[in-house]
Amino acid sequence: MKMSVVVRTTTKMVSPFLVTYAAYLMLYGHLSPGGGFQGGVILAVAVILLITSHGYRKVRRRFHFNWASLIESSAGAMLVLLGLAGLAFGAFYSNFLPTEGGIILPFNVIVGLEVGAGFTFVFYILLRWVESD
Repeated sequence: MKMSVVVRTTTKMVSPFLVTYAAYLMLYGHLSPGGGFQGGVILAVAVILLITSHGYRKVRRRFHFNWASLIESSAGAMLVLLGLAGLAFGAFYSNFLPTEGGIILPFNVIVGLEVGAGFTFVFYILLRWVESD
C-alpha cells in the first residue's frame, strides 16, 4: 500500500531528528534519563517509519538486510568483549575506564546499536514473511 505524499514527506523530515535524538540518548544516557535501549528503539523506529511510508523494496536498497544482521551480531560480540576486558581489571564488566561514567558510555552505545539493529532485523524478517504470502 502506497502512503500519501504528506506521510512520505513528513517521515523524511522526522527521521533525521529521530536518529539524532537516538544518538543523544545513547551518548548521554549515563548522565540523564535514557540510555542504550531507549536510543536503540528510537533508532529502529526511524528506519521502520521509512520502511512503512516508502515501501520495503525502496528502503531495502539503502538499509540492507545484511547490514542490520552484521551490526547486530558485531554489537553482541562487542558487549561480550567489553565484559571480558573488565576481567583483566578484576571482575566481569569491571569499570576500568577513568572517565566520567566509566564503561557505561561505551556500554550504552553498544546496547543502542544492538537493540536498534535487532528491532530492524526482526522487522525485515517479518516483512520477508509477509511478502512470501
